[in-house]
Amino acid sequence: MNMRDLHIKTLLTLLAFLLFTASVRADQVDNYVRAVLAERHAPGVAVAVVKDGKVVKLKGYGVASLEFNVPVTTETVFEIGSVSKQMTAAGIMLLVEEGKVNLDSPISTYLPNTPEVWKDVTVRHLLTHTSGVKSYSSLDGFELYRHLKTDAFIKALSPHPLEFVPGERNIYSNSGFTLLGHIIQTVSGKPYMQYMRERIFSPLGMTKTADRDPQFIIPNRAVGYEWDIDHLEGRDGNLTDLMGAGSIVSTISDMVKWDAALNGKNFLKPESRSDWWKQYTFTNGKPSPYGFGWRVSNVRGHRLIGHTGQTAGFGSANFRYVDDGVTVIVLTNLGENGLGGQIAARVVKFYVPGLSLRAITGKPEPVAGLGEKLLTVLRARNEEKPDTAPVTPQLIRGFSTERAKASYRRIATLGTPTNVTFADSDENGTRPSFRYRVEAGKRLFLWRVAVDDQGRISEFSLEEEE
Repeated sequence: MNMRDLHIKTLLTLLAFLLFTASVRADQVDNYVRAVLAERHAPGVAVAVVKDGKVVKLKGYGVASLEFNVPVTTETVFEIGSVSKQMTAAGIMLLVEEGKVNLDSPISTYLPNTPEVWKDVTVRHLLTHTSGVKSYSSLDGFELYRHLKTDAFIKALSPHPLEFVPGERNIYSNSGFTLLGHIIQTVSGKPYMQYMRERIFSPLGMTKTADRDPQFIIPNRAVGYEWDIDHLEGRDGNLTDLMGAGSIVSTISDMVKWDAALNGKNFLKPESRSDWWKQYTFTNGKPSPYGFGWRVSNVRGHRLIGHTGQTAGFGSANFRYVDDGVTVIVLTNLGENGLGGQIAARVVKFYVPGLSLRAITGKPEPVAGLGEKLLTVLRARNEEKPDTAPVTPQLIRGFSTERAKASYRRIATLGTPTNVTFADSDENGTRPSFRYRVEAGKRLFLWRVAVDDQGRISEFSLEEEE
């Protein structure tokens, strides 16, 4: 065999190996997704993985409608929840590029009849959840059927005082992004969705991305479901109007087109992208975890720009691991809190093994004894005795909801929490938070916690599971 033939044979062998490993990886993803659907009682999910600009996974699993046994495909339409916020932010940035909106101008420049207490609230504050404007999510009067116009929306929100001085800290606020949607309408002179369709969705070929309002007949729309202790049920139809904050539906195929636009150079100017993905700096000089409709973080040395979404009956995630060149997008029609993000955080590990929780090496705890305190909380919660745990009263109330109890019961069946390892801390925001890897049975969990001034755990969330 001459050198040329040997070279060709080597290349063919390498190609065959790469194809084989890609196939194995794809099978691993498929097996994982099918297993998590069964365990979490999720009817369906759509998953996309983009690696270095190429789509390496684009697939639907399960069913879009239990009633009609319709399978999820790459063209199934899901509500994407708060992933809508990054798109609303892009709509604002287009107006900034045209000189029609200034990020640091008071929102009263663009919105009529805003209350005096909002006089220092800027467009930038709305984009970064630092406005202090109270979120309407827990308030009455903002139901979808009302279809509040700009004046009526501002009037309904105005009686509620600011929760903090604008720019001092951040509290997640759907109100801020709905106000941004109204700014788009007043400045462009067009309804929010018409503007988004003409300026973003149609130019990018996102032809299935639209308004979630149930009055619209949308082909291939998935049905949303909730898991209620021991059975699935249809989602609550009493929906909040999330215009600008979470009102968009899309398909996994359209979301891949969205990612392609983010990776390209023709959508938004470089300076707009820089602002879009830059962490806001609070007035005390500390960084916020948010850019404009995106959460910006570092996951064990891997830069992540992403966001999750949650509406009644639906969950989603768009995670861009920018230094690794990997994007994972997940859409699901189960409203279990955080499910979209947990699936995305697991799927990426098949492509970036260094992100595995098994790769975490223990570090000294910044807060002595917090790991053991976390184990106490987990065990008390699994036994449904949260009042015996060192947590704040507000967190005890959160543990006591039926939805929370159902989630805890699932985790309790997986094993008793044993070993705990400090992973990292997050100094973004006004109060630091800490991540711990916890072993329970054959599973690994990554829990994120924060403590109050008395040392009680005040925040508690599951970020990853494997």
